[in-house]
Formats: sequence, structure tokens, C-alpha cells
Amino acid sequence: MQDVITPQDVKSAKDPKPQLFPKDWHVSSSVAQALATYAAESPTEISKSTEQYAVALSIVDYAMCRRVPGCKSVPDLAYPDVLRAYAAFKPQTLTRDLITALDDPDVIVRSTVAELIGELPPTDEIAVALTEALPRAMHDKLNDAALAILDALGKQKPERANAGVKSALDSKDQIIRRRAVAILKANKGGDYTSRVATTKSRNTAADYQRALSRIGQTITAVVRTSKGSFTIQLLPDEAPLNVDNFVQLAKRGYFNGIVFHRVVPNFVVQGGDPRGDGNGGPGYQIRCEINEETYDRGAVGMALSGKDTGGSQWFVTHSPQPHLDGGYTVFGRVTTGMDVVDRIVKGDTIFGVSITEGAKKASKARRAVS
Repeated sequence: MQDVITPQDVKSAKDPKPQLFPKDWHVSSSVAQALATYAAESPTEISKSTEQYAVALSIVDYAMCRRVPGCKSVPDLAYPDVLRAYAAFKPQTLTRDLITALDDPDVIVRSTVAELIGELPPTDEIAVALTEALPRAMHDKLNDAALAILDALGKQKPERANAGVKSALDSKDQIIRRRAVAILKANKGGDYTSRVATTKSRNTAADYQRALSRIGQTITAVVRTSKGSFTIQLLPDEAPLNVDNFVQLAKRGYFNGIVFHRVVPNFVVQGGDPRGDGNGGPGYQIRCEINEETYDRGAVGMALSGKDTGGSQWFVTHSPQPHLDGGYTVFGRVTTGMDVVDRIVKGDTIFGVSITEGAKKASKARRAVS
């Protein structure tokens, strides 16, 4: 029987090069995802003793040098997938390495790390590390890391984790407070439902007045892309705050240069993420405005990661999607240029969005009252 080959053996003979992870983060993510799949499909000790397995692990291990000064082995946006691949190989130092990565400067990296830690057996060391990482996460513009850390804490022993979870009850973010309440209730840490009963709106009186002033108006948005332009008729009557949010972002050039990061044929094209990986946003959340508009072909909706988590990501449906009805805010419809929408592929760019605010629409005839 052949001797077990370690990653160190492979490194000494065949040092992996950073070119394995190209500058294009999409390609690097795909490489990492392929390595994670390989690890998952190599579960036996025999398969793990092969040279191929050792080479694959050494490639991922090489990419984990992110914290070494001067090392740039993988693009930042691909690093979450590298972490998932590294965890799939289950190296002996996994717990220590993940705990170390909990102080990464990138909020999505920390979110990914917390998710992976949550899959490990609970220990006091992990509970302490998560509790110490939570305060910083609650001050991030995005709440992804805070929510992931709370979920991971919820899987630890309650006597070690509940105190940390309770600290999240003081968060200004209602979604974080709501998650903390649910975890404490599940872990018999007390019922704090009253702590999520109210929330402070980010909108001012002027915001509401501006949004409501558009009701009855014709508002259009021309989206200029690398594949051509299409026109959206916005729906201020049905979703005044979502329309106002989109209009304000467009007017300040927020969407300029952002790519369509998600395209699913016969489903949706999705853009509005400044990061480009599906995890970004404007640094705040807006409330859902669920209405009776349906997701027919060309409907424009607000992307969510849960109730009241909209921001700047929006999508256009290629075809009717009735399962989205009543779950995502419809705030517009494509009136011209659906052929352009159909040609858009992942990575195509939004050059800009021009808003036209027109005159009042003609009043609808009132329904006769018998």
C-alpha cells in the first residue's frame, strides 16, 4: 500500500502558482467551487491518500495566504468560495484558521466564516470567538456577518452563547434584533419578543412627502446597458417608497458602471450590487411594499434576503413567475426593450439610469356605487 502523501510533500515538489486563481474573480470562484466539489466527492481515507487529493488541498491551502503580508493569491470577491473549498477538505487546523478569519476586513468574508464555523461541532473556544466578533459585526453597514454570527452562536451550548446573543437585542437593526429573539426563544434563553415590536424608520417626513407626491404621475426609467437600452415604467401608486429609493439612487449615479451579476435564463436578470457578487447594497435596508401587481414577463422587483431587506438590487423577469407574487415588491414594468433584457448575460454593464418624472396620469373612472 502506498504511503500517504501530505500537502507539504506536494508543496516541496510542485509549488502551486497564483495563476491557478486568475484575476477575474468569477473564474477564481469557479476554480474554488470545483475544488470544493472534488473534496466532497473524495470522502474515503483511500481517496484522501492519493497524490491528486494532496495537490488539490495544497492549491486551496496556498490560496489561504490572504492574511500574509504581500500575498495576493486570489481576488477578494472569490475568497468566500476559497474558504468553502478549504472547509470541504477538513484540514486539522480548520477551526483555528476560521476563528482567525473572523476579524477579516470584508463583511462577506466574515459572514462566510461564521456560516462555516456554525457547521463545526460546538466548543467553548468557538462560542467565545463568535461572541467577541459580534460587536464589530453589528456596526457593519451590511448585516450579513452579524446575522451569520448569531446563527452560529445559536448552535453553540446555550450557557456559553446566550449572553452574546442577548447583546444583539440592543442593535438598531430590527432584523438583527428579530434574529436574536428567535434564537433565544429556541434555546430557552427567554422571550424578548417585545424588543422587536417597533423600529425607527430611516425615512424623514420629506422622504414620505416626496414619495407620495409621485402618486398618480407617470415615472419612467431608461436603463442604458452594454446590450442596449430598455425602459421601465415605475409604479409609484403601488410601491411609493421602493420607487422613491430607486429614483434617488439613479439620480445620484449609483447604478453607473454596475454589472448584472445574476442572469438565470427564462427567469430573471438581476443588478444593482456595487460589489458584483450578489452580496452588496447601499448600506441600508428598505421596507417591502407587497402589492397586487403580478410577476408577469417584464416585471421589475426588489431583490431580498428576507423580509424588509431591500436596498439597491433589483431584477426583471424573463417570463411569468407566479411563485414570486406576494413575496417580493413589484415596483415597475419594462414597457420597451425586452429584447435587450433577453440579450443581457452575466457581467453586462449598466452605463446609467435616466429618470423622467411626467405629468399626472388621467384619473381612473370611479366605480359606481349602487
